[in-house]
Amino acid sequence: MGFILTLAVHDLERTETFYREILGLRLHWLEPGDRFPPLLMLPQGDTAILFRQSRHLEASHPALFQNIDRHAKGVGMTLELDIPDIEATGRAIRRHRLHLLYELEDDEHDRKEFWLHDPDGYLLILSAADQENS
Repeated sequence: MGFILTLAVHDLERTETFYREILGLRLHWLEPGDRFPPLLMLPQGDTAILFRQSRHLEASHPALFQNIDRHAKGVGMTLELDIPDIEATGRAIRRHRLHLLYELEDDEHDRKEFWLHDPDGYLLILSAADQENS
């Protein structure tokens, strides 16, 4: 069984830059058709995260998404993502001077994590197990 999570974002290009260039993840542009705006998809195993612009969500579902940009996004939710090269991601985070909430290392379990917010305020836990010892 797959799972799809839709996240409202302010700017798809900014989202793509963050997830692709800083985090090193593969995203795919989807263009569903003439009547539907483009969106970004981030596959993660049998799960996918869809990034859709807030203004399009509000236009198509005004009662549900009315004033969506007035509130913090993802309150109470954390997205944990497996990163292909956690060391390169750490360097990119520092190079772009992004605010890290936590940088954790667990040598006993060969695990490293970075906790930070994406450009729209979603809390991310970025992790990768030590591939040499797996």
